[in-house]
Amino acid sequence: MNSLTAILGSPFSGSSSEKIVNLVIESLPTSDWNTRVIDLSKISSDALLLRKEDETLNSSIDYVVNSTVIIAATPTYRATYTGLIKSFFDQLPADSLAGKLLLPIQTGGSPEHSLSIEYGLVPMVRTLGALVSTKPIFSWNEHWNEDGSPTENMNQLVNQSVEEIVSLCN
Repeated sequence: MNSLTAILGSPFSGSSSEKIVNLVIESLPTSDWNTRVIDLSKISSDALLLRKEDETLNSSIDYVVNSTVIIAATPTYRATYTGLIKSFFDQLPADSLAGKLLLPIQTGGSPEHSLSIEYGLVPMVRTLGALVSTKPIFSWNEHWNEDGSPTENMNQLVNQSVEEIVSLCN
């Protein structure tokens, strides 16, 4: 059985990046996957800043290191990922993502920041050895209906990413 761990790098629950993670997880064939979601906003900031030991943080790192697939989901802050997700990835051991597939998900206010995945998030996770999905998801307001539901375009992006994950992990 494959395992997927999603890391939420938004400081706020219910973010667009969290919604996309949930769409990806819901689209996976459930009988083949164990999934876990790590909400970094719920982990002690002292632990994330290396000021103290924390069992929640340690177990979260273990889940990531032992996963087949990892999702790194973050809003765009200052044209790149959040410091919250950076603090978490800084604590992973060298080469701990070697051979693991990583799906980058990033949200922003407009498509102008869509390359921030390629110039920010991807280089960071590659330093840890991750194999990066060729179907990352960058989303902005256009991908959501007024009622908060995903547009058909968003559903297509999710389906493409899920198809790649499933094909590479079978």
